[in-house]
Amino acid sequence: MKRLLVATGVALALVGGAPTPALGVDSVTLTASATTLAYGESVELSGQTSPPTGGQTIDIVDAAGTILAQTTTGAAGGFSATLTPEASVTVHAVWHPATSSEVSIGVQAILTVRVGAVRLFDRAAVRGTVRPAHPGGTVQVTLTRDGKAVATRRPTTGAAGGFDAVFRIEKPGTYRVRAAFVDDDHLKGTAIDGPRSTSLPSLGIGSSGIYVDLLERRLVDLNYRLTGVDGRYDFRTGDAVLAFRKVQRMPRVFGVDAGVWRVLADPIRPRPKSSADGFHIEIDQTRQVVYTVDDGTITNIMHVSTGKASTPTRDGWFRVNRKLAGFSPNRLYYPSYFDGNRAIHGWTEVPTYPASHGCVRVPYWNAQWIFGLAEYGTGVIVYH
Repeated sequence: MKRLLVATGVALALVGGAPTPALGVDSVTLTASATTLAYGESVELSGQTSPPTGGQTIDIVDAAGTILAQTTTGAAGGFSATLTPEASVTVHAVWHPATSSEVSIGVQAILTVRVGAVRLFDRAAVRGTVRPAHPGGTVQVTLTRDGKAVATRRPTTGAAGGFDAVFRIEKPGTYRVRAAFVDDDHLKGTAIDGPRSTSLPSLGIGSSGIYVDLLERRLVDLNYRLTGVDGRYDFRTGDAVLAFRKVQRMPRVFGVDAGVWRVLADPIRPRPKSSADGFHIEIDQTRQVVYTVDDGTITNIMHVSTGKASTPTRDGWFRVNRKLAGFSPNRLYYPSYFDGNRAIHGWTEVPTYPASHGCVRVPYWNAQWIFGLAEYGTGVIVYH
């Protein structure tokens, strides 16, 4: 009996101490059909449960724990869901209590950009949009000329995602604009527009329009004497162009061609003979122009004609000593005398070369203007 009890006890002990088989561990996977999307595009998320179990609810959850989508497993434990994220997001699948590895999906902002007409010495307007709209966001807009960046603007976006920028076109060439936008919620988006090439049209007396207006304004910017900036190429515009050509050592004609436009963008800028304080007048006989100079700065440049070889205008330093409003007895118009009978005065013909009897001829339309500047005692410097 004792032996039976011991044997029974041993048997019970063996049964009570037998290990329990390990239970299966639940798991879930998650993959994405793409990890980079353009704003508005969708991504397909898919995964698998283990052990394979049908009819199970799968939550697609972001890093903050917000459920972005729900789906149900098929008979083999597979699942899929479509997501159209507004911004870059990191997600994982949850099959309680199992959680998948994280999947990051980058959403790229979508930009549009367009540059208007590109004209030399004009302003080029750029407009565009950013999606999704990001009011107050900063867009980097870069202007390139012949493949090289020449200027950058950083406009902010409006309530609807629109932005605009303005560039001044300083040099001839082929231009493009590139817009880029990035923020904490989106991948960098870019857009490009162009090419746009600057037109360099031929102009002459009788021309009109935007290109004449741009030409006239550029000449005035460079201190070439011109009144009536109005987009109409008249004799005054022609005189200013001629003065410019003279200073640039170009052929002395009154018209504009592509070469003139190019030089206007990068011109020779003359320097006065004297940088003395106050106002004086300089006559450059080599270039056949007059400069008005104020405190050492050239303020106006004008086409003139000085004395021919047989009756030359003398080089030297002089002062205005006599003036006559109107016509002199020998028909000099508003003369300001500085060297005996030699005067700065208006005349009907002001050719491109030295042609006077010793005076300095200026176009009629400039005669009264310079007469008003050349007060008694005004210095006049004449040189080659």
